[in-house]
Amino acid sequence: MFKESDSEILQEKLHKAFDERPDLFQPLLPPSAAASSPFSSEVAHIKRLLEHWCADASFRDEMMEDATAAAARHGHEVDPEEVRYLWDAAFAHKCLSERTSVPYPVQRYRVWNSEKILHREAVRLEHCLPQDPRQRAWRERQMKRIRSQLGENSYVNIVHAPFSIEISEGCSVGCWFCGVSAKKKGADFRYTPENRKLWLEVLQALRRIIGEGAKGGFCYWATDPIDNPDYEELLTDFARICGRFPQTTTAQPLKDVERTRALLKLSSGLGCDINRFSITTLKTFKEVHKTFTAEELLHTELVLQNREAVNIQSNSGRARGSKILSRRAESAANVKEGWDEVPGTVSCVSGFLINMVNRSIRLVTPCPSDEIWPEGHWILDEANFTDGDDFAQRIEGMIDQHMRPSLRASDPGRFRRDLQIEILPDGFKAQGFGELVTYEGGTPSSREVATELLKGHHTVGEVALALEDRLNVPASTVFSFLNDLFDRSLLDEEPSGNPTMKTTGGQLTVEHSAKVS
Repeated sequence: MFKESDSEILQEKLHKAFDERPDLFQPLLPPSAAASSPFSSEVAHIKRLLEHWCADASFRDEMMEDATAAAARHGHEVDPEEVRYLWDAAFAHKCLSERTSVPYPVQRYRVWNSEKILHREAVRLEHCLPQDPRQRAWRERQMKRIRSQLGENSYVNIVHAPFSIEISEGCSVGCWFCGVSAKKKGADFRYTPENRKLWLEVLQALRRIIGEGAKGGFCYWATDPIDNPDYEELLTDFARICGRFPQTTTAQPLKDVERTRALLKLSSGLGCDINRFSITTLKTFKEVHKTFTAEELLHTELVLQNREAVNIQSNSGRARGSKILSRRAESAANVKEGWDEVPGTVSCVSGFLINMVNRSIRLVTPCPSDEIWPEGHWILDEANFTDGDDFAQRIEGMIDQHMRPSLRASDPGRFRRDLQIEILPDGFKAQGFGELVTYEGGTPSSREVATELLKGHHTVGEVALALEDRLNVPASTVFSFLNDLFDRSLLDEEPSGNPTMKTTGGQLTVEHSAKVS
C-alpha cells in the first residue's frame, strides 16, 4: 500500500533512474515527454495487456493455460512471459523470495506507475491547495478525517479537489453502480453568448477566491462531460482562466470517436496529463482496444466497471447494498470477505459542487457512504446564484460560515459519531476505521476532557467552563486542548442530516454520541 510518506523516497528513486540510466529509463509524464521517449510504445503495450487481464476473466484463464498463445491470439504486441511478474501474483512472489532479477520492461512499467502515483500526489497536495487560510485549514481537517474514517488507501486516492462544475443536468448513461446516484439526463449548459458571460464570471470568481488551486477543479460529477456538445469550448476557457485543462472521465468514449481523439489531443496540449474512460461492459472494453491504439491510450486510464473485471464498484450511491454488487463481489478475483463492511465513497471534492444549468452551489466533503449520506459526501450548505457577483458572494459566505480555522464556543462538544472511544486511566483512545489516536496525561486531563465530550449534549464552550470548575484549569487552556482535538478532526463537524434525504413512515434520527468501549 502506498503511503504519503513514500512520496519523497519514490521521487528520489525516479530522479536517480532518469539521471543515471537514461538509456534504460525515461519519464513519460507529461505527455510531451512520452512523445520523444523510445520506451513509450513498450510501456503502452504492457499497459494494454494488463488492462485485458484485469477486464476479462476468460482471458485470465487463457493466459494461465498458455500465455504466449493467448497474447498472440488477441493481438497483444508484448511478450507475456517477459512481463509475467506483473500479472501472475504467484510468479512475482517467487521472484521476490528468490531475489530473481526483474526484466527491464517490467521495471519501466513500474516506473511509469510511480510517475502516475507522484502525479496524483502533486494534484492532491499541491495543485488543489486553496489560497484562503481558512479554506486550507478546513480542507486539511477533512483530509485527516478521511484517513481516520476510510483508511490510508482511500486517504491517498482522494484528491479533495476545491470544486467541481457540472455543465449538464443529470447523465445520459445511467450506470447501475453510479456512486453519486446521477439523475436522468436533462438540459445542457450551452456555449451561448449569455451563458459564456456567466461562465467566465464563475471561472474568474473561482480563480480569484481559490487562487492557483483553481487548476485542481474539474467539470463533471453526476454527469458525463461528453453529454454537453460544447464541453471542449467551455473547458478551453477553464484552462485559460484556471490554469490547465482538467481531467476528463467519460463512459462514452465511443459515442463519437473522432471527437474523443480530438479531446484527448486538446486536453493534453492544454496541460492535462491523465484522462479516464469508464468501461461499463466487456464489449465496450474490446471495442475501445480495437478503436484506439495502445499508444493513443498511454495517458488514459481505463476504469474497469464491467462485471468480468477483477475489482468491484464502490459500495456507495446507487450500488450501495444492491444485489448486483453482491453478485459481483462473489465472482470478482480481488474482493475479500467482509468487503461490505469496509466504508467507501467515490466523492473526491472538499469544496464546491456547482451546477451551471440550475445555478446551484453545494459545499461538500467526502465521508463514508451510509444510510444518512448514501452518496458518500456531506452537504454542509447549498444555495442558488443569479450572476457572477452573486456567485462570488455565495462562495465567500460559505467559506466564512463553515470553514472556520478554530472552534467557536457554540460548536458541538462531542466526538465524531464513527469513533470508538476507550477511556484510559490517564487519557483515552479514539479508534476510527483507519486510524487509532491516543492521548495520555496533559493539562487539562485528557481523560476528563474525553469523559465530558462523551456526554454529547454540550457545546465546547460549556465543556471548557465545566472542566474549569471541576479541575481548576483555566477555560482558555481547556479550549486550547479542544482545538487540538478539532485540528486532529476528532470532534464532530457533521451536518445534522442529508437535506436531500426523504423518509417515509417515521422520523429519521441521527445519534451523534461516539461509541464507548
